[in-house]
This record gives sequence, C-alpha cells and structure tokens, in this order.
Amino acid sequence: MGNMSLTYDRIYLGVSQLVWGYDLSRADRLVQCLDEASEIGYEGVLLFDSTLPFWYNRPGELKEMLEQRKLKVAAVILQPSLDFKGTIQLAKFVSEIGGDRLVISGRDGTQTEWKISLPLLERHGEIANAHGLRANYHHHTGWIAETMEQYERLLADIDRKKLGAMLDCGHATLDFKGHSALEFYSKHSDIVEYIEFKDYSPETDLRTEVGKGTCDFRGIAKALKEHGYKGWIVVEQNGTSGTPKGSSQESYRFIREELGIP
Repeated sequence: MGNMSLTYDRIYLGVSQLVWGYDLSRADRLVQCLDEASEIGYEGVLLFDSTLPFWYNRPGELKEMLEQRKLKVAAVILQPSLDFKGTIQLAKFVSEIGGDRLVISGRDGTQTEWKISLPLLERHGEIANAHGLRANYHHHTGWIAETMEQYERLLADIDRKKLGAMLDCGHATLDFKGHSALEFYSKHSDIVEYIEFKDYSPETDLRTEVGKGTCDFRGIAKALKEHGYKGWIVVEQNGTSGTPKGSSQESYRFIREELGIP
C-alpha cells in the first residue's frame, strides 16, 4: 500500500469529530460523537491526534467501539511538528484501529520557511507510508498553503508519492480569493484523493451546515459525478449554534437528498 493512493469503489460519507469539539480525549465525549454519527447514518469519522493518546494502549477497545457502530476511520488529523516519534506512534496506532489516512493540518511555517517546511511535511508523509497509510496535505487559513496559488505551488513542489492532494470546500470558499472549491476540483480532479464538505458564510463563518453557506455544492456534486470521484467525503463544521447531532443531521440530509450523493 505504501506510496500508492488508496483505491475505493464508491463514495463514503463520514463526519468530523470537530462538529462535537476539538478535544474529545474524555472517553464519554468521544462515545457521544460515535453514537450520534452512527445513528445519523454516517459510515466513518475523522478523528484528531489530540483525541487519541488516551487510547494508545488500548487500540483493540477503540476498534471494537467503531465496529459495534459500523463506523470506519475516514482519516486522522496530524498536527505536524518536529516530533517525528509522535508521528510514528500515531501512524502505528491509526493502522491498528483500521485507519488508512493521515491528514496533515497544522501551523507548519510561513512562505519564508517554504524550503525548510516542505521536506519536514514530506517526512511525516514518509512515516505514514511506512505504516501503510496515505498522507494528504490540508490547505487551510494560516497554514503554509492558504490560497489556491500557494496550494498549487505546494502540490507542484512536493513529492506526491509522500503527500497527496485533498479539497476542503469550506477553506477553499474562504481562502481561495478569486477562485472557488469547484474551480479547484474541476482543475485537479485527477489528483484529489479526499474531500471535506465544509461550508462558509460571512455570518456564521465555518460554523455553517453544508448547503447553508456560499459554497456551490450543487456544482461540486455534479463535478464529482462527472469525474467519477470515489473515496471519502467528510462533513466538518467548526462548532454549531444548535446541537452537534442536529447540525450533522442537517448536513447529512442535504448531501443525501438535495445533492443525491448516496
């Protein structure tokens, strides 16, 4: 599996723990997220590295909790640093609980550190590969690749055997000034391996249910069908005005009914 991108036979719909909170290291909080995600009908969850250390010495327990709820690990967020030992420990654990993807997302330098940061990011990707995982770099507000131009430059400059491309629709809508999530996907559909359905509006920022913001999800859904996208689509929202379950349910309904994504 090493440096190959993963192969999928269809679209899988997952949800990010972030809807329930950034830190779910307390077992009862994670259980609530898993219970509710499963009840809604999601097939997988995106977990954060900050949530998992509690489970490091009991991977079997967490794997069983996921299996009982018919949930897979869609991906795990790695917040990159110089702590490669931490990445080795995380990658080993993710592999043990049945995950196959790390999404590298964190404060990873500025444009000035470009030539230093990229090899470090690739090193995290190499470690993921060594444990049978695929790593993808997450474009994001404030990270080294924020704008569409910066992300395209990063994707051109890195070794994509070590680090793959993804699309976060919310951050693309917010950060790709003069461009859009749809434009990026249409241009790069051949290399996009993982997608986050996140919405953005000036009123609710990134705390917006899918379909309630300014991202053109109808256009994206059409493009996904045209290009035959297969793999994870993960719903994410940076907090909610109502309940996490209510918001996740609204996004799920919109994606299934309005966009016709099974």
